[in-house]
Amino acid sequence: MKKFLLFMFFPLFLFSQKIEFSGRLVDAISKEPIPYANISFLNSYKGISTTEKGEFSMNLSKKYLFEKVHISCLNYKDTIVFANELQEKTFYLNSKEILLDEIILEKKVDKSMVLGDVKNRVRGIHTMGMRMVAKFFPKDKRSNCCNYLKSINVYFADKSNHRKKSKFRIRIFNKSAETGLPDEDVLNVNLPIEIDENQKSVKIDLSKFDIEMPENGIFVAFEKLFIPFNQYSKKDSETENEYYYAPIIGYTKYKRIDRNDNFYYFEKGSWKEAFFSKNKILKAYAPSISMTLTN
Repeated sequence: MKKFLLFMFFPLFLFSQKIEFSGRLVDAISKEPIPYANISFLNSYKGISTTEKGEFSMNLSKKYLFEKVHISCLNYKDTIVFANELQEKTFYLNSKEILLDEIILEKKVDKSMVLGDVKNRVRGIHTMGMRMVAKFFPKDKRSNCCNYLKSINVYFADKSNHRKKSKFRIRIFNKSAETGLPDEDVLNVNLPIEIDENQKSVKIDLSKFDIEMPENGIFVAFEKLFIPFNQYSKKDSETENEYYYAPIIGYTKYKRIDRNDNFYYFEKGSWKEAFFSKNKILKAYAPSISMTLTN
């Protein structure tokens, strides 16, 4: 009887063991490390990002080695593998083929206009397992004068005890004609942004990239990086990641003209529209991101 009980509880003991889930991501061709790639467990909110050296490390239960993870990184093909295929290994990612549009140079008159200007109080979004939070900017009559992205402003909570020196990344996506969700990267440049402690906003200059506003609109996404540099507190619960990560992006209330079902988030390997985007009252709120267009 004792042998039988030992046999029954051994697998439970095995899967409850804590391990260090670690490895390295590199480019399949250049063999260069891939920084700031996000590794997300598809069946939970657990995840980690690679450092500047392409390395990742986190503590978790051994059972998660047999779960699937989604690897997402700018300019690389989305990849889904079992976690044990990454464990203590160097994993090679294949880059996307990027076709650059022809650039036509014209004499420009200095005109600009702002979409989604942030004028109200900014509160913090505790993103949990959300890797990215995006705001949709439609192309409407207000932008007839200006077709090119000049800059993006990102705002953080007015009151927060989680503000520390930290890094995040900006992603810009076109809109899928089939799903209406974020699709392909429009900005094909790895653009990590570092902010100082207690910094409430940051302006990101995009004028040199000549990004034209698509006819069906564009998504601007704040991408959280789960790297040691951003850790600010350890969690008591194991339901998500072991640590909390900064920065915490803000959300704010917008005027009616900027209410365009414009709150989206990326978690567990896919994009979703926030449920309250269709709520008559709550749809007024969206990520505190503004965009300046120029001609």
